[in-house]
Amino acid sequence: MRKLTFSILLFVSLIFPSEWLFFKEVSFESLINELLNYQVIYLGETHDSKEIHKLQLRIIEELYKRDKNLLIAMEAFQQPFQEALDLYVSGEISEEEMLQRTEYKKRWGFDPELYSPIWRFAAKNGIKVIALNIPEELRKEVREKGIKNVKSPLLPPKVIYPPEEYERFLKKSHKEHEKSIDWRAFLEVQSAWDNGMAYKILKTLLLYPEHRVVVIVGKGHLYRGYGIPYVLKSLYPRVKQAILYPDEEERFYFLFSKDFSKEYSSKNSTKLPN
Repeated sequence: MRKLTFSILLFVSLIFPSEWLFFKEVSFESLINELLNYQVIYLGETHDSKEIHKLQLRIIEELYKRDKNLLIAMEAFQQPFQEALDLYVSGEISEEEMLQRTEYKKRWGFDPELYSPIWRFAAKNGIKVIALNIPEELRKEVREKGIKNVKSPLLPPKVIYPPEEYERFLKKSHKEHEKSIDWRAFLEVQSAWDNGMAYKILKTLLLYPEHRVVVIVGKGHLYRGYGIPYVLKSLYPRVKQAILYPDEEERFYFLFSKDFSKEYSSKNSTKLPN
């Protein structure tokens, strides 16, 4: 892995939403120490980048050394297959069987060796792996019916729609990559995707209030603090979030929320929105 050089530079960037602090060229040790102040940590990725996955694992390892209350949420697994991940981490089934039961090859498809060091580290240390992604069947239903006409326990009761800047980013992405689906359907599916994963993170926080959640997810769901973090912040305003976001040249940028409210605890609980 290429050497990551780090001298700290901190400023509030006007191109990012005002609730974010923007870090560039941060020392690795300083980064890890800063991350310990946040309950949700997004490690954005380009799915097929070995370098990024190595960095994700390195950060997870260092966080775990300092705090054993760690969970790993992975976009690579869809939510209906949580049981298979639990059985794998507990040692009751093999990695091969876990991949079969989660239908990994069919539903995700990227080389499992890109991600296997992460889930092997989790299994070795008994770290719960959360199936984060919404199922293909739900995305298909949203594409066909529209998100307002779909009722699912995997989506929040009130869907949070993307703000104007994020919508512009999505429109550009649609023009470049998704010409097989019309724009409006694409936006509906993306909204379901971001909302479903944010809602899963919220439910995880409520179930494990003393834990930190590391989220392994595509960088498009984190663009400038929008996507999943934006939805989660709307659902749970006092959550403290941090983002590692690789740009087009795979330089790494770090965004930290400016929400300095008290850490979430069982004494300071909240309920799911209804």
